[in-house]
Amino acid sequence: MLSKNVTKRLTHEVKAALAKCDRRGQSKHAAKQAARAEAQRTQSHYTQITGLYATSSYATYVKQALTALRWIADRYGCKRLNECRPYLPAYYAEMQARGLSAWTIRTRVYALCSVYDADYASLFAVEHLPARHRSDIKRGRQISAADTRHNTPEQEAVRTIARACGARRGGILGLTAEDLIARDGHLYVHLREKGGKERNAIVLPQYETAVRKIFSTYAWNPKAAATGGKHRLFSCSALPKDMPLHYLRAQYAQDLYRYYEARGAASGRLYHCRADRKGRSYDKGVLMAVSHNLGHSRCDVVVSHYL
Repeated sequence: MLSKNVTKRLTHEVKAALAKCDRRGQSKHAAKQAARAEAQRTQSHYTQITGLYATSSYATYVKQALTALRWIADRYGCKRLNECRPYLPAYYAEMQARGLSAWTIRTRVYALCSVYDADYASLFAVEHLPARHRSDIKRGRQISAADTRHNTPEQEAVRTIARACGARRGGILGLTAEDLIARDGHLYVHLREKGGKERNAIVLPQYETAVRKIFSTYAWNPKAAATGGKHRLFSCSALPKDMPLHYLRAQYAQDLYRYYEARGAASGRLYHCRADRKGRSYDKGVLMAVSHNLGHSRCDVVVSHYL
């Protein structure tokens, strides 16, 4: 059992080490745009943007790094960050022996890489990290028994919004009555999401009436907070942590693909799936339309994680 002093010291040292890549309060999207503009101006290569721009990312790195360092400190009697470093390969072997998912291993490894400001090859003595496969993803892929308990009117409204426009948790929590936009014969929801990105996501036609009613009903929700002079639609209790929003986003993506396909948005250029989905094909023009509405920019992300 670690002493409180050791725990506090490790926490302080981890946060101090991560301070160099702390970009909270800044827009990653704006930083990327500025880097691309500079690369075009100087006709040089685009410089990859790094750093922790979201509070959730920063908190995750702190938590995951401390999980590893506490294990090392408890087992090997280390008291400081630099004393834990030689035992990182042993912790990596422990993660593999416990059968942790590729996602968990990679997150902890990259968190420690940021803390020590070094690459994983030198820290963990490995050449490659475990590969992530779509077929291994379990969380958020289906409606669970836990989700059936979240059946208040406000939570039902949140699920409808997620199915209608594919919004993420942060985007839904930030919605105000002014974020419903009617334009060019379509209905859009304006979303402010991670990385400082903003987008207008098209509302699927079958949900337009329901979405209008929700925005009208919750325009002055007494449970929701008011920020920046604007009243939010939903309270935090309307989005419990185990609500499967990724599942609902996937439903939106699949419905939207069929919608654009029926409207003649196909380009004739095909995206061919690989690995466990080899033999399946999707139209690239339709995929990019769906990707744009989901807040992504790559066909393979939409196919792998939503379709």
